[in-house]
Amino acid sequence: MRVLFQPFAAATHVAAQVPLAWALRAAGHEVRVATQPDVTEDITRAGLTAVPVGEPLHVAAKMNPDDAGLPAELRDDAWLRALDPGEIHPARLTPGHLHGIFAAWTPLVHRNTVPDRMIDDLVAFARDWRPDLVVWDTMTYAGPVAARASGAAHARLLFGLDLVGLLRERYRAVLDRLPPELRDDPLEEWLGPVLERHGLSGPGRGFDEHMVTGQWTIDPVPASVALPLPLPRVPVRYVPYNGRAVVPGWLDEAPPRRRVCLTLGVSFREVVGRDQASVGELLAAVADLDVEVVATLDSGQLAELGPLPPNVRAVDFVPLNELLPSCAAVIHHGGAGTFLTALAHGVPQVVVPARMWCNTPRAERARAAGVALTCPPEELTAARLRAMVRRVLDDGSFARAAAKVREELRGTPSPAEIVPGLERRVAAHRSDRRNGGA
Repeated sequence: MRVLFQPFAAATHVAAQVPLAWALRAAGHEVRVATQPDVTEDITRAGLTAVPVGEPLHVAAKMNPDDAGLPAELRDDAWLRALDPGEIHPARLTPGHLHGIFAAWTPLVHRNTVPDRMIDDLVAFARDWRPDLVVWDTMTYAGPVAARASGAAHARLLFGLDLVGLLRERYRAVLDRLPPELRDDPLEEWLGPVLERHGLSGPGRGFDEHMVTGQWTIDPVPASVALPLPLPRVPVRYVPYNGRAVVPGWLDEAPPRRRVCLTLGVSFREVVGRDQASVGELLAAVADLDVEVVATLDSGQLAELGPLPPNVRAVDFVPLNELLPSCAAVIHHGGAGTFLTALAHGVPQVVVPARMWCNTPRAERARAAGVALTCPPEELTAARLRAMVRRVLDDGSFARAAAKVREELRGTPSPAEIVPGLERRVAAHRSDRRNGGA
């Protein structure tokens, strides 16, 4: 069959789709990856075929509050707090909060990052190439539109917690309690006309919840950490992909002391254009601990620092999949790749979540599972970070909980093992369409 992957146009989102794309390709299926030209090189470096659609996204500019057309009172990270869709506590998911999230994010984020030109190009390609399955990123809604326009089955591939699924479940419950004339759904008001522009309207063709949450969801987050939702779910083992890399020789040597990885990842800088936590303060906090700290810092971050503490080894890049097995703990920003790679290797975590919609709830779920301690960046002090690192290193409960989640992941089907199930779902979709279903 032909499978079209449709990631959000950021390198970290492409990386999240590579293992499944290769599993399908290795099984003999045709695979192409379509998104804005920004990440064409990231796709081709992974050995996959890229299909650039639309104009370059320039995601950092789109998500930078100084360039996003926001009023001054919503700048300097306040806009991320005001529009934060990462709330997972039921008591706070009020009707007003839920509506505010969709009313704000639909025009400011989704329509900016998934513009009409990109959708139109993707639909034209899908109608020409005729994929059997479209696998799309939960941050972009061009994928389900192209799937419906071309008659393909389609599924979301998550890169972290299913926050969209949670918000839609709660928001639909709010809307269903209202009379039809009072139901105001910003996503439907956007995507409904998009579908109509491509000749798609009416039952099974116009807007429905499949346009938001997919016909099913491929989920790499272990059930003990994932958000429990009543959506069709295909669990898949998280397989880390770190891009092209060379393993440094020092990784073959046993560390002289317990090793701690410190990383702020690339996702926050890639999307918003900067780090949120101070690298210097983080390093100062661990300078007097009896540990070896491996800090993954690029040239820009290093240029802002003075002399490094003697127990810190700074590296521009080292694949986390190779580094974390030698670590007793990891300090990080809450990014999905770092979070899941740490779970995959059973490494306890200290999370200082960057203020992005999904990082804080990930940190909360990790803490609830007993694998992490967490502190918001605005409350972080050197003493508090030092205490958290000491605790996750010395309190064996964190290592035991992390090992338990690692075993859970190892028992989850690999990308290769879910391919036959995906084939069956696509075949059932074809049968449904032949019989007049959606």
